Amino acid sequence: MLETNLKFKNVAIGNSKLHHLSQEDIEEIQKMLLDVMEDVAFVCKKYQLTYTLCGGSALGAIRHKGYIPWDEDLDLCMPRKDYDQFEEKFLQEFSEKYWIQNVKTSKKYDLSFMKIRVKGTRFMELFDPEEEKAGLFIDIFPLENTYDSAFKRRIHGTISEALLFICSCVRIRSKKDKILQYLGNDGLGKVVRIKTVIGGFFSFFSLHKWLMITEKFLSKNKDENSKYVMIPSGRGHYFGEIYTRESFFPAKETQFEDRVFMIQNNPDEYLTTMYGNYMVIPPEDKRERHSVIEYSLNKK
Repeated sequence: MLETNLKFKNVAIGNSKLHHLSQEDIEEIQKMLLDVMEDVAFVCKKYQLTYTLCGGSALGAIRHKGYIPWDEDLDLCMPRKDYDQFEEKFLQEFSEKYWIQNVKTSKKYDLSFMKIRVKGTRFMELFDPEEEKAGLFIDIFPLENTYDSAFKRRIHGTISEALLFICSCVRIRSKKDKILQYLGNDGLGKVVRIKTVIGGFFSFFSLHKWLMITEKFLSKNKDENSKYVMIPSGRGHYFGEIYTRESFFPAKETQFEDRVFMIQNNPDEYLTTMYGNYMVIPPEDKRERHSVIEYSLNKK
């Protein structure tokens, strides 16, 4: 009832206060992100780090052999042990081209997954915490280990979901005025006000501290041989994104536009969990969009 992530994406549809990307804009973004993805793949291969396409990018790879035609970003996931190494390795190779936003290395960043940002571009969304680094991006989600015991998974998952909800409420409280400029007094605006009140109760810690507590708890299980893995910072949160480890690994190659990247070993299990009948193309009014405030690809 108080879920806001997907609802904020729906705000972009038909909202005259936001920047609406043309199909030409989207195709320019997609072309540039392919080059970013090549750099990511290079670093992962060089340092033996594992990644897979995920979210809409995995869906696009299987359904469209590349991007979903209206998609404006790329989504990846990495096992936690590789995710924790990636920022340092990537910036060793490409710090002149990119920023990386990660809660562990930036107190201003306020999301529970990592972003690679392209320097010299602008792609600022409604929620962006670091406006000076609001460039075109790739999202990278940590793939966490979870417990084989159903009882332990339930305990870990319930606390994880509660911590993620607290982070969401404190985050929305800090951005309430800006958000409501774009939402008005509709149903989503009421949800924002409710979460703002809840966020007030938990503001005895800063958002950054809540995020650090949450990340530590989400990554609590260090068993690299557990039967199950999950992506708690993804759209389905903990209980909506539990997968068998064998469905992810070993990762395999897949066609993506005119390139080859890595995808889950069994993408059908992943995509069915995420989207149900994923081969059905949604109608135009159900296609997700980012809530873009500023946009420019003028590289410096």
